[in-house]
Amino acid sequence: MEELSLQSQIDKLNRKLDILLESALTLQKKNEVIDDFIDDAYRVGIDAFKTSVKEFDENSVQLNTDEVKILFFKLLKNIETFNTLISLLESTVDFIKDATPLAREMIIDLSYQLDKLDKNQTIPSIKTILKNFSQPEFLQSIANISTAVATVKPDKNLDNISLFKLFKMLNSSEVKSSLAYMLRILQNINTCNTTQK
Repeated sequence: MEELSLQSQIDKLNRKLDILLESALTLQKKNEVIDDFIDDAYRVGIDAFKTSVKEFDENSVQLNTDEVKILFFKLLKNIETFNTLISLLESTVDFIKDATPLAREMIIDLSYQLDKLDKNQTIPSIKTILKNFSQPEFLQSIANISTAVATVKPDKNLDNISLFKLFKMLNSSEVKSSLAYMLRILQNINTCNTTQK
């Protein structure tokens, strides 16, 4: 009986020893992997450092370690600002994604309205008006009309005239030429309206 009890205790100890050995082997493998990683990272870091130094040397770049330290500390102090900036950038990207279909719709509507205006001859009319506005004679005529309207005010004494005096005024060469000019403008407008129909 004691032999069985002793044997079972030995078996238990063997199992526990096997578990301990397996754990030790696993831990050793993990340590080897970590050591390999550290070794590889060290080599990569050294290569990157050497390459950077070579690139800096070839491009005549001189690094001041104090300035690099100051920059690093400034970056650390302003992490919150960078987070805010990144959040703002993300919001802008989201806004652009949301606004793109609306902008596309607006462009389609604008194209449709411009096509409609072109078919109604509105755009050619606007072009003609703008072309006329660029001519000095037209602008001078508008300025003369504006000045006349601004300076000549209704006056009961001056405007209360007899028919004879009115006919006499109509007979003056200035009034005749102005009336003839206005009649030619009206005829031209009428001609343009008839050709457009």
